[in-house]
Amino acid sequence: MWRLREAFKEELNKYFRIAKVEVGRFIEEENITLEKEDKRLLYIKAFYGRKPYWKEWVEIFHIEPEFFGSPLEGKLYGIISKYFRRVFIEYYEDKETLLELKSGKSPEETRLGSILRSLGYTYLRDWYYPEGWMEGGYKLQAER
Repeated sequence: MWRLREAFKEELNKYFRIAKVEVGRFIEEENITLEKEDKRLLYIKAFYGRKPYWKEWVEIFHIEPEFFGSPLEGKLYGIISKYFRRVFIEYYEDKETLLELKSGKSPEETRLGSILRSLGYTYLRDWYYPEGWMEGGYKLQAER
């Protein structure tokens, strides 16, 4: 778990500035704030897994609209795909994906879903987790 944690952050640092890292709810979880050029881009909640039962996962949320469709988007998803088998990406600021899903396209056929499929994720699902006002926005879940 510790090697995964450090390798993940080291790779993020190649393209982004890690503005803040906070301890999560568990020792295996971190909350990471990413910036580029002193502007906050998004937040990451990374859970590095707890053997033997819980696998690693990552959630990306409060994403700035200009991130979607930028070269940085592909860089981040590429890094994440190396370290996490399950991802949750909030898409309500991704207008293209939002409209595609509202029009009836399956998650796999959307702009965001296509990117995730190209990175090896095979199971995609459109989610909204009601967690007592802590659920955030709509998310696309991807697993492999």
